[in-house]
Amino acid sequence: MLPVLYFCSILRRKELYGFTAANWKLNSSSFSMAVQIKMVSSLGRTLCNVVLLLLMITSAFATLHKKSWDTCHFGSVECKCQKVPNNLLKADCSGRRLHTLPAFNTNVTWIDLSNNSIANLSRGFPRNVSYINLSSNKIQQLNMHPFNGLFNLKTLNLERNRINITLMYKGLFIDLHSLTELSLKGNIQDKFKPTLILDDVFSELRSLETLKIDGPANVTFGKGFRGLTRLQKLDLSGITGYCSFQRISHDMFLNLPKLTYVDVSACDILDIEEGAFGKLRYLEHLDVSHNKQLGFASLPNITHNLNKTSIRVLRGNGINCLSGIGTKILKRHFENLKHTKISEIYFEKNRLEQLEPGALRLLPNTIDIISFGENKLTQGRYILDYFFLQNTRVLNISVQLRPPPYPESIFERCVEKTDVLRPNERNFVRRDTSKIGENKYKSLISEFILRNRWHWKFVLTFDLPKSYEVLYANMSRLYRTLPEFGINATGLREMYLQDNFFYSWNGPIHGVENIRIADLSNNYCSHISKSFLKYARGVVMLNMSINDIGRSLSKDADGEIFENTVSLEVLDLSYNNIVELSSRVFKNVQKLQTLNLQNNKLSTWRVEVDHMKNIQFINLKQNRLTELKKDTQISFTKLFQKTNLSIDLSGNQFLCSCDSVHFLEWITRYRNHFVHFDRYECSSTNSHKFNFSDAKNSLVLLKKNCESYLVTYIVSSVAVAFILSIIIGIVLVKNKWKIRYVVYKFKQRFKKYACHSTIPQAESPSYEYDIMISYSPKELSFVLTDVIPRLENEARFQLYVKDRDEPLGIPLGGAIMEAIQKSKRVVCLVTRSYLKSTWQDYELNMSRMEAIEDRENLNFVHLILFPDVYNGSISIQTLDLVRQECFSEYPEEECAFDDFWETLIAHIKELDRC
Repeated sequence: MLPVLYFCSILRRKELYGFTAANWKLNSSSFSMAVQIKMVSSLGRTLCNVVLLLLMITSAFATLHKKSWDTCHFGSVECKCQKVPNNLLKADCSGRRLHTLPAFNTNVTWIDLSNNSIANLSRGFPRNVSYINLSSNKIQQLNMHPFNGLFNLKTLNLERNRINITLMYKGLFIDLHSLTELSLKGNIQDKFKPTLILDDVFSELRSLETLKIDGPANVTFGKGFRGLTRLQKLDLSGITGYCSFQRISHDMFLNLPKLTYVDVSACDILDIEEGAFGKLRYLEHLDVSHNKQLGFASLPNITHNLNKTSIRVLRGNGINCLSGIGTKILKRHFENLKHTKISEIYFEKNRLEQLEPGALRLLPNTIDIISFGENKLTQGRYILDYFFLQNTRVLNISVQLRPPPYPESIFERCVEKTDVLRPNERNFVRRDTSKIGENKYKSLISEFILRNRWHWKFVLTFDLPKSYEVLYANMSRLYRTLPEFGINATGLREMYLQDNFFYSWNGPIHGVENIRIADLSNNYCSHISKSFLKYARGVVMLNMSINDIGRSLSKDADGEIFENTVSLEVLDLSYNNIVELSSRVFKNVQKLQTLNLQNNKLSTWRVEVDHMKNIQFINLKQNRLTELKKDTQISFTKLFQKTNLSIDLSGNQFLCSCDSVHFLEWITRYRNHFVHFDRYECSSTNSHKFNFSDAKNSLVLLKKNCESYLVTYIVSSVAVAFILSIIIGIVLVKNKWKIRYVVYKFKQRFKKYACHSTIPQAESPSYEYDIMISYSPKELSFVLTDVIPRLENEARFQLYVKDRDEPLGIPLGGAIMEAIQKSKRVVCLVTRSYLKSTWQDYELNMSRMEAIEDRENLNFVHLILFPDVYNGSISIQTLDLVRQECFSEYPEEECAFDDFWETLIAHIKELDRC
């Protein structure tokens, strides 16, 4: 129901009075303001309630109408009939291509024969008929007294036929004693053929209250009309028929003294004599609109002696030509209205540009509605006169500077009447302006625009009458930011600023605590400050749609923008390019009932809504949501249980896969809370087939597919994990020494930076040891008896022997690496026991890594292979060194020992020279 209420408010503000915006240019040519004022606050709410009631009644009536109108036959003619009390019938035979009247039953009291091809009425009608509609047929003559005996007929519609009114004869309507409404509009086919309205024919209609008839040239209402004492409404409008008389004489309506409503709009009137309407004592409504050549200059004649009538409404829309320079309303044009009790005046579409200062103040205190919409009003001192209209409820100066219709404005042949001032009036305007004086206007301006003190701060303030309740500034081409300012109008309840160019909302706006409805839609705004709505504590409906404030809202992590809008019930943020909203953006909006976020770019929903106990509708249509997370589902579930919340998610592309089964189960379970659920769709990528119109069955099929896939996923995952673990294991085993070497180097460098220690590198010019001897503990005696004497004593190499030179207090692994780095090369005594030793394996492989990674030469390591090794198979640890010929074979015969050591010493010295 709330969306309907919201629509009702929009309908009322845009269409109720037929205008949408106003244009006041106050300070410069680029600044304009539109104001429409409404005085009684309950009127808006009452109208909305009436609209809702009418909608319900209309819906019920339409249902009843469909049920109660049944097919019926009158002879061979098929119609629709409805039974009414006392066994009577209503017959609708419209649009049946009939050429003659059907033979109606005697109990038919209501007949609609419109939109047929009936040419004559020879058959006649039932005696008790009260309503006959024969519009849009081909009737040319009314011979044979077709209405004889219709004593109960109240409404007769003969519009849009070919009836020659001149040929109507006396006695035609003699039996229509009860006729209250007669319509003969649209019957003049040949405008060049003279047409007379015969008063003696119409004088028979003693009960007639409403006459709708064409207005031929030289139209007159003779003395026969004087007897129509009940005739109140006369419609001669050319809008709904044909009307073309160029002049209204002062005695044209002399024989129609009881008229209350006169419509002579669109009748090509060139002139109206003075006092033509002043003799109609009971006249309340006068419409002279769309007589484009009358001009404002005809207003004195039109309004002459209206103070002697009961005039309430005067319509003068379009009484100036479509194109031309701007027009001006002078004081003399409103002079005759001063002493009337008129309440509504309309002068729209008149190229009105200015009003003479003081002209508006000639209007009586009874004036309720003033409409100057669709003109070209510019700034002027007349603006100050608006603030003297203390009892005015609606002031419409909307939709200014709209171009005239094309191409009518180009090809029209129109010359409007202009003012011819009498000699004593030629300086009328100039004298009046000088009379008011510059100082008085300055004082009036200071009353309108003040610098008031708001919250201990002086800001620019617009001071409006307290009776003003609605501020309209829509479609006024306003272009600027909304800075900090104040509005001093305690009665103001509604503000409409839509369809302008307020591109940045800075604020805050003071004095808006009592505003209940605010519309800022379609303003091309790209920024809203966090303090803009600081004083909008009373706003109930807020429309910010069709802007570009998505970035500002996305940055509002703490919900400061809407922090003070505690009374908000309807919020429209649609079409704002919103990508995301923080969870706390609406933290204080507890009374919210309708939230519209459609046509944005939301891909996730994190907004907290648990505190919104009155929420009824959330519109998330046309966003980028693929699912709702579990915490959001829990939050909405709680609201479903406490409220009648409805959510519209149509237009989003949901992810209908195995990963979203939980979401699909949830949304299917609460499908009654989702608007247009059957129209929801899945995205075309990464989704299974899912039909929301058959959600339950689709969900069952999806689960089955996901279960079969689950086994495949598990087996595949285990297999992949197993294969990957094997591959990783192989890689780790194959490169374990490289990894250990890299880890050691990393630790070494870290220690260097931490402790600023210096460790010799391979590229250093000298090393502490020439050779590091790597051996098994079982070969210690060989080292002592052969290696040291041969290499250290005789060859003068400085040897590192771990059992002699290993430093104390250092872990063995670290000591080995330090010895390798301090030595120019490493000689390994490879025996069977050496290959089986863990630490000798560590020494050999770390030496290899040093040779490869740091020294970049495998000659850094030299192997001495003992017979128990080279007589067997070569181990994998020494294979790459053997292939590079970085080894020597220790001889088995004692006689070859000297040659071996001499060759080894020479080889090492040769490597040192390189």
